[in-house]
Amino acid sequence: MTFEELISGLGSKIGVELTSDDGSCVINVDDMVVTLMSLPDSDRLAVYGEIGDPPPEGLEQLLSAMLEANHLFAGTAGATISRDHETGRFHLCRQEPLATLDADSLAALVESFVNTLEILRKAIASYRPVAKSAAECTDEAPQFGATGFVQV
Repeated sequence: MTFEELISGLGSKIGVELTSDDGSCVINVDDMVVTLMSLPDSDRLAVYGEIGDPPPEGLEQLLSAMLEANHLFAGTAGATISRDHETGRFHLCRQEPLATLDADSLAALVESFVNTLEILRKAIASYRPVAKSAAECTDEAPQFGATGFVQV
């Protein structure tokens, strides 16, 4: 199935007319923008969204927590967190082979991606570094929740 066929099928599935401009399609979900892109050199589809700006304090701890969430996709539901070197904003991206997708599986992929993006956006927006006394300082990263960064 081509990228354009997938986008058309996704639109039919969710009841919205979607169009593909130059190999990409933008979907607005609540206050989030999710972009679907065709990666023609690799016959893959990428789903991309902005998580947000990190807080000015505790950045090192937050970066460590983000790396832990990326490790074996423990907190990202198969996506990868990155940080734009120019803006400093965090982003989430997932890639899938076009050949493995149809309208139903793409709808499920987008739904999972949006849910993960929303969780990460809330985690970043509410993030506060762990305050420690000098005696308690270690190189440990903060944990979000009892079992890790994000559970999806």
